[in-house]
Amino acid sequence: MKKGIKKVYIIEIFIFLITAFLFFVKKTDNKNLLAIIFLGIILFVVSIIYKKKRDTNIFRKQAFTMTFSIILFYFIVLFMLGLLLGYNRTLFSLNPMTWMHGLIPAILITFIVERIRFIIVKNNEENRTSIYIITVLTILFYIVISTNSYLLNDWYNVFLFLCITIFPNIARELLSTHVVRNYGFLPTIFYKLVMRLYVYILPIFTDLGDYLYSAMAIILPFTIYAVLNRYIKTDEEVRQKNKKFRRVNLNFITIPTIALLVVIICLVSGLFKHKMVAIASNSMVPVYERGDAIIFEKYVDQDIKEGEIIVFKKGNILVAHRVIKTKDTSDKLYFYTKGDANDTPDEAIISQDEVQGIVKRVIKYIGYPTVWINELFGGEIDS
Repeated sequence: MKKGIKKVYIIEIFIFLITAFLFFVKKTDNKNLLAIIFLGIILFVVSIIYKKKRDTNIFRKQAFTMTFSIILFYFIVLFMLGLLLGYNRTLFSLNPMTWMHGLIPAILITFIVERIRFIIVKNNEENRTSIYIITVLTILFYIVISTNSYLLNDWYNVFLFLCITIFPNIARELLSTHVVRNYGFLPTIFYKLVMRLYVYILPIFTDLGDYLYSAMAIILPFTIYAVLNRYIKTDEEVRQKNKKFRRVNLNFITIPTIALLVVIICLVSGLFKHKMVAIASNSMVPVYERGDAIIFEKYVDQDIKEGEIIVFKKGNILVAHRVIKTKDTSDKLYFYTKGDANDTPDEAIISQDEVQGIVKRVIKYIGYPTVWINELFGGEIDS
């Protein structure tokens, strides 16, 4: 066995031992800190052993652009889905302690692991065994570092563990090694940072449920893999010939898209004064109909008059109907409501506490994608 290959295997053995050790460390803060220290030492050793550390892949910028576009589209689709599936709060916080214990460790761990992967893969491209081993080790490492408990006491919990943790990590790590080997460090580190940090950066995320989350987490890496393989040509002559057609002006494409994504997040999350939801029925025709979206102002203590359209909860469903009568009691207000297209008023009388907001705007047609998906997964808005 060559001396250089022996060094790689020794490094990989140390990574395995560190991963095994971290498996038994239950406290999250200690686990992250220990992972950073141990991996940092390994990165230092690997950097000394190998001289080639720069990312010189000629396709890295093109791969980065495509990866960026796919991930951006992925998040837009997810937040549109949330109009019907609902949203969950993430770990987002402006508290510096949250950054210290969550955001910063996630950044450091991701960067160190991906840098180790990059150096090992790029300096041992002819030794596929070492590449396979480092891929398996990163899969095991991320599974261990992202799992705080191991309550696999029945088959249902084992199945959830497979869907939520095992399968998504396998898909991500296989893609990461493939991208590093063929397109360089830049697109890989961008992809991994986004997928590990969005829970700290975005205040909400679509409530996909366990199984749909698993499916989407596998679909995204496969999509990136398929697109990169399909559209990035490795033939130098073809690359030079079509170079001018492959350049993407990010200023004209990504800035408007990012702005749209920010607006969608703000509206659907209800972080500010207004919120947007999709319409799934025709009970308010002709004011708005199935496939439209409404923007409502969140209710605090505003005056609600007869004729205004209010949004209220009916069980787990949001309903937007017109107020046809108000009733003022000594303790609170009550509202009688009716859909404009309905023949009879709503049976339930809505109390002031049940009101979510007052409809202010209607946007035609943009709710159709979420309505179509609603037919498969169930919805949140009645009308």
